[in-house]
Amino acid sequence: MFTNFKYKYSPILSISPSELNALKELPNKDKDLILPIFPLKSWATTKELSKTIEKIESTIGKNNYWIADIDYSDLAKRDKAKYRQVHFELEELIDSSNGYRNWCDFIKEHENCIPSVQLKDLSGFAYQLNTLASLQRGVVVIIKPFDIESKVTQNILPELVNIQDLFIVLDLEQITKAQVDAKEDIANYLRVIQQALPNALLSVSSTSFPDGFGGYYRSVNTIYERALYNKLKIDFPDLIYSDRGSTRATKMSGGAGVPPPRIDYSCKDEWNFIRMEFSDNNASLPSELKKEEKKELYTLIAQKIMLEPYWESDLGLWANYIIELTSKGDDYGINNAMKATAVRINKHLHTQVHYDEVVYVDDTDDDWVD
Repeated sequence: MFTNFKYKYSPILSISPSELNALKELPNKDKDLILPIFPLKSWATTKELSKTIEKIESTIGKNNYWIADIDYSDLAKRDKAKYRQVHFELEELIDSSNGYRNWCDFIKEHENCIPSVQLKDLSGFAYQLNTLASLQRGVVVIIKPFDIESKVTQNILPELVNIQDLFIVLDLEQITKAQVDAKEDIANYLRVIQQALPNALLSVSSTSFPDGFGGYYRSVNTIYERALYNKLKIDFPDLIYSDRGSTRATKMSGGAGVPPPRIDYSCKDEWNFIRMEFSDNNASLPSELKKEEKKELYTLIAQKIMLEPYWESDLGLWANYIIELTSKGDDYGINNAMKATAVRINKHLHTQVHYDEVVYVDDTDDDWVD
């Protein structure tokens, strides 16, 4: 799997409507170059974990590979009294008994899952590692800041030496420009791993997507995860690019009000956006008038986006198609923050997978189904 790696991009994606829809709407040519990492959690209001797997497979294609991890926060933020079956199933997967035997059995049952090892409890690490390696799909180790601070990596490196097909993902989670400026510290850490595991494939993942846009009408945000990667790649030419698909590492909880309409347009090294506030009397308007004003604002924003110098008018991508529909006031266009997010992620995924290429409209997309 990792010795002859055909993928260009391995983003960590949440199992959410915006992210899955954005990935689903990519052309198949793009999907063939992306190996997504999905931390498993419950899907919407479904009762069984199998529905989450079905959703992933319908998004990427049933025969395509994906890396499976576990989203521990999905359980941590829930009241156990309100658990559905899926949450009890997830609890079984994070049970570290017998070297995470439940997790190993789960991975074995799903042939297109590439396993990541669980690092919360290392007491049965050798059993877990060897069991997952025996499936011959490759083994993924996702190292987070906590694992570095608690010296988890230092403890597991001797065991990993014997694994031939190995992918190490250094997940820095949320970053700022400070991490780009301090890239040598990260490079030194990668060198330690590379020296211990010379045959392992390496990746660095992070995100710098901002947590707020208040007070701005039009602005741009640097994609610091790409800037960091570009610096590191000078010393590590085989480094695989990873990020969060233009989302935050920790999802923001929704506020009480409807966020002001905003459309983001992802480019190679930056996210551009235009945002418009509701009228002062919006809160007192009837629901139909509120809906009408929101549609008008999204329409106006889309029109302005298409006049910006960064707009790629010849790009035949779902994101562009939806922005164009929005600019015409079409009901299938952007009408809420969730769809706007899906549009941004769709464009971001496409742009990052083709970062070093020139893509032409005639060779970009498959047919859409509205």
